[in-house]
Amino acid sequence: MNKQQKRLVQRTMDVQRELVREGLDRRNLMKLGVLSASTGMLLPIPGLSLRAASAAGGTVACPVPGVQIISPKTTPFKDPFQRLEEMTPTYTVKNSVSELTDAMMLRGGKPTSAPSNALDSKIRLLQEFPEMSTATPNANLAHQAWDGTDKNTGLLNPPKEIYEMRAIQHHHMWHSEMPAGAKGQLAWGYADRDFDNINQVTGNGTARCTGVPGPVFRLKYGRSHLVRLYNELPKTAVNAVSALGFGTSTISAHMHNHHTPSESDGGPLYYNYAGQFWDHHYPNLYAGINQGFVSPKAGVRGDWREALGSLWFHDHKHDFTSQNVYAGLFGAAPIYDECDTGDETVTGTTGLRFPSHSQDAGSYPYEFDVPMFFHDRQFDPAGVDFFPLACVDGAIGDKLTVNGTIQPYFKVQPRKYRIRMYNGGPTRFYWWWMRLGATGSTYLPMTVIANDGNLLPTAVVQTDFKQGVAERFDLIIDFSKFKPGTEIFMTNRAEQTGGRGPTGKLLTTGNDALKFIVDVARPKLTDDSTDIVHGTVLRPLPPTANTSASKTKTWTWNSQAGAWNANGLVFDRYAAPYEVKEGTSEVWIHQNGGGSWSHPLHVHYEEGRILNYKGAALPDASGTLQTGRKDVYRLDPSAQVTTAMRFRDYKGIYPMHCHNVVHEDHGMMVMWKIV
Repeated sequence: MNKQQKRLVQRTMDVQRELVREGLDRRNLMKLGVLSASTGMLLPIPGLSLRAASAAGGTVACPVPGVQIISPKTTPFKDPFQRLEEMTPTYTVKNSVSELTDAMMLRGGKPTSAPSNALDSKIRLLQEFPEMSTATPNANLAHQAWDGTDKNTGLLNPPKEIYEMRAIQHHHMWHSEMPAGAKGQLAWGYADRDFDNINQVTGNGTARCTGVPGPVFRLKYGRSHLVRLYNELPKTAVNAVSALGFGTSTISAHMHNHHTPSESDGGPLYYNYAGQFWDHHYPNLYAGINQGFVSPKAGVRGDWREALGSLWFHDHKHDFTSQNVYAGLFGAAPIYDECDTGDETVTGTTGLRFPSHSQDAGSYPYEFDVPMFFHDRQFDPAGVDFFPLACVDGAIGDKLTVNGTIQPYFKVQPRKYRIRMYNGGPTRFYWWWMRLGATGSTYLPMTVIANDGNLLPTAVVQTDFKQGVAERFDLIIDFSKFKPGTEIFMTNRAEQTGGRGPTGKLLTTGNDALKFIVDVARPKLTDDSTDIVHGTVLRPLPPTANTSASKTKTWTWNSQAGAWNANGLVFDRYAAPYEVKEGTSEVWIHQNGGGSWSHPLHVHYEEGRILNYKGAALPDASGTLQTGRKDVYRLDPSAQVTTAMRFRDYKGIYPMHCHNVVHEDHGMMVMWKIV
């Protein structure tokens, strides 16, 4: 890119930011005649469209990051890997929240089953959208799992642990060499109750703001909790774009893909307004309560074979999911039980003691149980965040970040780790390999224990695996096999030049995202975690739903005239949701409507089982990583996947959408409802 083209790219990015700040949305741009009715993209006009600014001269749909638009240079593996901030409860009650007083909460009074405080966003939501009174069995959106109207008391599990979390604007440093300066640049994130606006992220791990991404919650089945999320983002009008140039201050925090009552799911229609709060109650019970299952180990209601693992949460505001997540609103929430114990140091248990922490003096809880968010970004020539709002195919960038740092290094102890790999999106797919050394082609085997947060029936050892947007994979990596100073790289070898998805080609030289450096062992370092090899039995699968007499529903995911749709319909919040009866099973067939796009389809609330996959190339060539329960189904071009679904326990509306969340924001979503 020459200097003249670089100046044009910068000017174009600045113009696009101003357009969205002034409220010129797609409809207004269409009226002005600068948005194509056939493609939905800005016309290739110099100074307006990046297509015109690219070296291809407007002949490409969107310029290719790293080729036609290039972020400032940063030195790989200069900055250290940042762990997520561990969240701890504000309060733990013995019996009920009646033990709290209103004054004990930051604001809004103590939590109640039904909304009662003027700052509760549910009250305003029902005033502005009265049709939401039918979204759940309770017209006032009271918590079903607390003391709701359902006659089955087994569904109730009032909160015992109370968390207070704040959505805020802060400064974040993506890389120490980024031109935005040592202070970093504006971003959004989550902070705990005690966050002080003066105490911004300093880079040394002492700040109370969690940065980008947000914190990690450590949860346990049978131990219910409530998160009060105070929305303290700079206030804008509903659906107005923020000063960042993307994102809106109305939010909705979705716990992906927990078995959560609808009113706490954080779906796209549950608005948490700036200056107000939303109480999310998580009963943390297994699915299958209404079918009478009880865990034989800890007495937790539901079927313990339905347990989840690597949960995560992210913003889900209607029309702004991709932008709000890109701004920084996402974090991790692993959940444990008597099978996946979360503590390797507790002996005498029959559970799986995956890596957690050593018994030496220098260790701490969950030191070796490490969530990692892989998230690519684009920066303008001045080093400022840029989100390509005009590229409706999707948003990819030329910088790979891990937990908010561009290409960090991670010093590890010579012992086993549990690495939880999250694809935070918004659009990039990965094809992961683990390379020994900075050069060469020696790829190391990886032990995969979970897909989509769910333990596999048995551990699988592979040299590579593909990861779609929002998919999760848990790995066990044993660094004791390597000498101190050994360098190991997580590298992505999937070729992807735009938002449509990967090309299917395997790059000879991949893009390195993270470097592990094996350190010298600390004195008295221990490793009491379970030995995991290929074929190690993990968690048994529940029986597949009996679908012999089940209804079959086909969903075709497609695009037309620059808008995405499901079964030919662009998402309409007022459309009647597709209804399913609680306690029933259905076969859902997902078809890719064509156009060479890849769609990672996500169904909220319920896991499914793949019955059949048709496509040119399977997401997992071995077939073993798709044998468990899933909530994200990868639809590559012309693919079709058939799934068995069961609908149990709590009632209400839930969405299903493409988790290339740019597609979701432009209409590729439907609502369904358990009745």
